Amino acid sequence: MWLSVDDYYKKINSDSRKYFELNDRILAINGDIIPLNFSKVFKNDNKIIKLEIGFGNGDSLIKLALKNPRINYFGIDRKMDRIRIALRKLNKLEKLNNLIIARSGTEYLDKIINNCTFDEIIMNFPDPWPKKRHHKNRTINPEFILILNSLLKKGGMFRFASDHEEYSLEILDLFINSAVFENAYSEMYKNEVNERIETQFERHKKRDGCKIYYMKFRKV
Repeated sequence: MWLSVDDYYKKINSDSRKYFELNDRILAINGDIIPLNFSKVFKNDNKIIKLEIGFGNGDSLIKLALKNPRINYFGIDRKMDRIRIALRKLNKLEKLNNLIIARSGTEYLDKIINNCTFDEIIMNFPDPWPKKRHHKNRTINPEFILILNSLLKKGGMFRFASDHEEYSLEILDLFINSAVFENAYSEMYKNEVNERIETQFERHKKRDGCKIYYMKFRKV
């Protein structure tokens, strides 16, 4: 990573300023508030906090927050068009005091968030970078697994979903061979999860007949 944390967020926030000024549903991450203090961010008494990495259009994240008012949800996404869509949806609702989103990639998560912060981390349908020469761009690798582990509380969960078989099986192999996570399912993975709040992308893929791979790993 060739940018400092401060420079990274100055760069990533450069075209987002009007959203920070006009909307308190999005958090402007900068050097003044790093590491993030989530008791100040949320201003409520909820003890459980969950992170979604790459929330897409925000559909499932918003539904989770509505369904579980006693759980705080923090969502990050790098792409500005997804931020805009999620904010439009949030602005149609009464203020959700248990949901905050931010524009961020994953490059500096361990620099902006304290260890043992989250009860659960969620990644739904990350880019599988299917061409072999692009596999180096995949977010989850052995180093990132250690970062996920550091961010989770003791016994915390990492949930993953994908429609890409090769990538999913790679993720499964990485986690079951890590020393810091164990499989929280009795089977290797599931293709259906009862009462799951599905993403819009997920619903489309299921209608197209695609198999979905659901995984859940527990911090050891």
